[in-house]
Amino acid sequence: MSVAKKIGTACRILVKEGPVALGYKTLYKINYNKNSSYKVWIEHAEKNIMKTEKLEYNPLISVVIPVYNVSERILSECIDSVLNQTYKNFELCMADDCSTMASVKKTLKKYEDNEKVKIVYRKENGHISKATNSAIEVAEGEFVAFMDCDDTIAPNALFEVVKKLNEDKTIDFIYSDEDKLTDDSKHRENPFFKPDWSPDTFMTSMYTCHLGVYRKSIGDELGWLRSEFDGAQDYDFTMRFTEKTKNIAHIPKILYHWRMIEGSTAANPHAKEYVNKATIRLKEEALKRRGLEGEVELVDECFQYRVKYTPTGNPLVSIIIPSKDNFEVYKRCIDSMVEKTTYKNYEIITVDNGSNDANKAKYEKYCASLPIHCEYHHKKMEFNFSKMCNIGAEKAHGKLFLFLNDDMEIIHGDWLERMAGHAMLDYIGAVGAKLIYHDSTYIQHIGVVSMPIGPVHIFCQENDENIMVFNRNRIDYNYSAVTAACLMVDKDKFNEIGGFDETFKVAYNDVKLCFDLLAKGYYNVCKMDVKLYHYESLSRGYDTENSEKMIRLVQERKRLYSYYPELQGGDPFYNINLTNDNDDFAVNAKENKAEFTLQKVEKPKLLKNTPANIKAVADNISYQGVMDHKIRISGWYVNEKSMLNNITKPDLVLWGKNNTYRLSTKKLYRENMDSIAHTKKTYNLSSFYTYLESDKIEPGEYRLFLGKGEKFYYAGQSIDIEGDK
Repeated sequence: MSVAKKIGTACRILVKEGPVALGYKTLYKINYNKNSSYKVWIEHAEKNIMKTEKLEYNPLISVVIPVYNVSERILSECIDSVLNQTYKNFELCMADDCSTMASVKKTLKKYEDNEKVKIVYRKENGHISKATNSAIEVAEGEFVAFMDCDDTIAPNALFEVVKKLNEDKTIDFIYSDEDKLTDDSKHRENPFFKPDWSPDTFMTSMYTCHLGVYRKSIGDELGWLRSEFDGAQDYDFTMRFTEKTKNIAHIPKILYHWRMIEGSTAANPHAKEYVNKATIRLKEEALKRRGLEGEVELVDECFQYRVKYTPTGNPLVSIIIPSKDNFEVYKRCIDSMVEKTTYKNYEIITVDNGSNDANKAKYEKYCASLPIHCEYHHKKMEFNFSKMCNIGAEKAHGKLFLFLNDDMEIIHGDWLERMAGHAMLDYIGAVGAKLIYHDSTYIQHIGVVSMPIGPVHIFCQENDENIMVFNRNRIDYNYSAVTAACLMVDKDKFNEIGGFDETFKVAYNDVKLCFDLLAKGYYNVCKMDVKLYHYESLSRGYDTENSEKMIRLVQERKRLYSYYPELQGGDPFYNINLTNDNDDFAVNAKENKAEFTLQKVEKPKLLKNTPANIKAVADNISYQGVMDHKIRISGWYVNEKSMLNNITKPDLVLWGKNNTYRLSTKKLYRENMDSIAHTKKTYNLSSFYTYLESDKIEPGEYRLFLGKGEKFYYAGQSIDIEGDK
């Protein structure tokens, strides 16, 4: 960003949000640029990086490096990082691609006498694929590890690979996490903590990248790299390789340091336009090999190419909508659907669990008037979302089921065909969509991950105009779950798992459905090219409005994980090195946690009738109850008569029947506070967060109050602290 743009941005923040917010954001930016949280992570996670153990299986690993016109310092650092591995059964195979820099051959000559090093000097320049293949020709290892001549690997990289192979000798392809290395080798930045194997993420982005280790026998069968895909040769090879095997493993450790140098795609995605062309071709060819129809299209802003799959055979889609006494909202949803949907082979199945007679008549008349087939089923019964969806599925005639909330609004005409094309893929379970709060650009849903605190909507209430970490709100990502507010699944797969579990009447029914699909070997995906409005209040928060709901939510969460205990804090699509108490994919810098003061106090003055100028809300309780017993609580506290809202830090009071506690908070920046808190002015630093260590207070139910001094206002929440810690 230019100096002029930085000054302009600072002026806008100053005018709209005030000097305190500007100072906060400036300090945050400075700290972010210093990578303080990642440095803390490195110190904590890599303190025993040189430690090894005896391994039963010790295969030969061939590290292959194509070399071309790289400086002596950088090439030496690259080679030395391989030779200094803690695992010793490896060979280093390099091919100089007829470099024109005299220093390259001079540097390589220094290593010729090393018994672990093999060097091929090509007589003509053939570019990266041919050079890599030349290095592979002299490789004798059971596995081949790809590496670039200007990068380095961690000293434990090959040990971690072989350790993983000792866990499962059938693994054919292993990839690790990676980060970026500055040109001067002094700083490591931008860690990429990746998910486990995610085929839809991979089809959009070459996310596996470095470190990649491949079984040589399969590579030999494929003929290794193809020069016609230079620029995306690794992507093309890995695409073909993963069609040959599903034995794929991910090591959630930073084992590769990708150097950022001038002209490198690591630093600038514009640097090599031919990469984009090769990427398009390799995806088009992959579709042909797999017998699929689809269109490769550019994803704006992030230099990636997604596939828009064609729903071959024009399958009937049954749109199943539970609704009761909500006619006007329901009508808005259907009106937008009929008006905008370009895919015409669909039907609507509406399941009503007991609307009054007047509304029932409205539903019936409206459904009968629609130009598409619409069935309306009315039966009085206790609310059970799962049962209503299953009833709709029983009445449906389509090959594909789309479960849709009645408070949705269609935005783009091709939404249904995009979801249908993806849902028809053999390996796909549930297909979700990007949901945006109505009349806003703020995210309600782009996928669900399973943390120790439970299932979490990632980047909830963040501005979709901003690109989230590693394009999370721009490209398709596989997730453990997607919301049933808009969820498509193939009829046969739905029936295979027995539909929705009707014992989950209100909460986590969609998560249970998605977990059941995962258990059958299917992948769930959230599509960022399908966007709908969700008419859920931006300030609603989670299903924790009162103690009864909170208790029910905790009980349902326990029951969910009684079926799938391995997914609580062990989500394959959420890296263990990311924070386990927030939804922003931040690095889990454990040593950098803020400390909070908890005091047992006499009951302060609690003001239950909150004046209009006070906004005291706890909108998000991440109830942990396991692991380190932490409960993350966030919300906001605004006094519209005060000029100090961006400075004031409220205290949180937990008011129980027998005990009362006072807990300090920290400032939390949220850029859309005027919309969330419904304030006339922007108080983006009026938000707060805190951590309550539940094992430090007496068990019982506590109501939450916010305030300063001795005046505290009800924050609209209660929490239940259990005694069985």
